[in-house]
Amino acid sequence: MKQIYFTYCFLLISIFSFAQTFDWESATDTGNGITQTVSGITATFTSSYSADDAKLIDGGGFSGSSGNVVYTYQTDSGESATVTFSSPIDITSVYTLAAYSYSGTRTYTFTPSGGSNSSVDQDLTYGTGATITLNWTNVTSFTITSSIGSDSFALDDIVFTDSTLGTNEFSYDNTTIYPIPSSDFIYIKEASDLKNYSIYNSLGAKITSAALTSDNKIDIQNLANGMYFLKFDNGNTTKFIKE
Repeated sequence: MKQIYFTYCFLLISIFSFAQTFDWESATDTGNGITQTVSGITATFTSSYSADDAKLIDGGGFSGSSGNVVYTYQTDSGESATVTFSSPIDITSVYTLAAYSYSGTRTYTFTPSGGSNSSVDQDLTYGTGATITLNWTNVTSFTITSSIGSDSFALDDIVFTDSTLGTNEFSYDNTTIYPIPSSDFIYIKEASDLKNYSIYNSLGAKITSAALTSDNKIDIQNLANGMYFLKFDNGNTTKFIKE
């Protein structure tokens, strides 16, 4: 029993601290932007300069980058780059690099859409990069602008978590379902207002969706051991362990 509760606590800490990354290593150039999908969420990097000016290249370690980076140019201060997400995410940080040979310091401004977040400024000189801490929540996109007329917008890792399964949406009342943990079935208490459910794994990826049966029983026999999240059609989410 102590081992079960230790495993439960370890998994709980892991999911709350789990972060994912758009690193552009598996990204695709669509001709209208650069896209990468991580755990069912797609990030799209585009340029206001022209539809096909967003580029995907091997950064070669330039300015502290790692592997592929996305970039575009601007020819005047009115142009920008934008990263758009297919569903809201919480962004922890983004790595940006100054890739245009300009002798002075430029200021990059990161402006988010979605949620209640503030813009963030970062000063950089040519050949340098920085991890910019953002701590934004429920972001659907963000736009980058530069303080100089001719510049480039180059990004590497975007570290994020999925807002759709944020910790503020978890139900901590585990009496909603029983038994916990379970190896075969879980049962729902007082499910009169519930019709459908979805099961997510510890990475935030949806495993299955189904209608709740008349006996309020959910078969979890085919799931691998670990922690899962059960999200109902009324928006409530609770957690369970398959052992």
